[in-house]
Amino acid sequence: MLSLLSQSDQERTRSLYAYAKGVHLCWLSMRDAPDWDVLRAQVLALLSPPLRAAAQDLGRDTMAHTSDGDATLALGKVLHDLRGGALMSLQLYAHLAEWDPDPAHLRGAAYLARDQAKIMRNALPDLDPEVRSADEAEKPHFMQTVVEKWDGFRFESADRQAGQVDVACHYDGLLASCCLEASAVDRVVYNYVNNATRFSAGSNICMEILPVGEHTVRWIVANPITRDQAQWLRQETGGDLSQLFRGGLTRGGNGLGLSNCADFVAAAFGLPDIDSALRGRYLGAMVEDGWYLAWAHWPALYPDGSERPVVTQ
Repeated sequence: MLSLLSQSDQERTRSLYAYAKGVHLCWLSMRDAPDWDVLRAQVLALLSPPLRAAAQDLGRDTMAHTSDGDATLALGKVLHDLRGGALMSLQLYAHLAEWDPDPAHLRGAAYLARDQAKIMRNALPDLDPEVRSADEAEKPHFMQTVVEKWDGFRFESADRQAGQVDVACHYDGLLASCCLEASAVDRVVYNYVNNATRFSAGSNICMEILPVGEHTVRWIVANPITRDQAQWLRQETGGDLSQLFRGGLTRGGNGLGLSNCADFVAAAFGLPDIDSALRGRYLGAMVEDGWYLAWAHWPALYPDGSERPVVTQ
């Protein structure tokens, strides 16, 4: 809840949300006849001192003044996805747009802004109740929109090398029944991709989406890793990589992102807790042939045979 954040963090959150929502609305107003200069100015605002500082400092004041263990964990999980989510990539795309006014960078930034605004409403129900209510309304989302968003997606690795995401999709059903569910899927996938960009030892991240039986979709995000990374994973997890999803186990982060994913997957399948999701292999990770692979299952939504409605971006 937004009201549980400190006053300064509430102001930072509202500023970043207004920016993300504003960039997407700007794109919606012009997408049939884009004015790239206007959109570029909107996107580059994220690099201005006020918004850059808001993104950098979001959550610090709240966490510094929270002492209750359960509250600290709950707030930490929310703040993790507000600071990460699509915001991390949106900052990169803003830099790309600063260096190169390629319309592809600006379109990418507009879609990232859309996703970040949805993630923020998902995480903070009291941030924008009116639009969140609209997010809950039935509105089918098709997998093709995900493929278009992620295939060729640009990222920058920890050693500042440019890379991209390559997508192989073998599922042609629905992604989600409404915007709120789509943002839950986004929180899982962005966590996986953000994790992969931090630790990838190469310039390519692979994403595969495929049906499992009639009622489940499997998402796999894979990145190459070094021998040192593989050894660290084996040592820290005792060979059981499901430990990564229980929280607290990290190499330079806070260990909350993957446990957030486990929370969402467990809830999506109506499971009582993370342990149930991990035991049932609804999500997990493994190291194979120099690659780190993380997977997550999500309930499949198939069209009922009627004509598919048009879904706008």
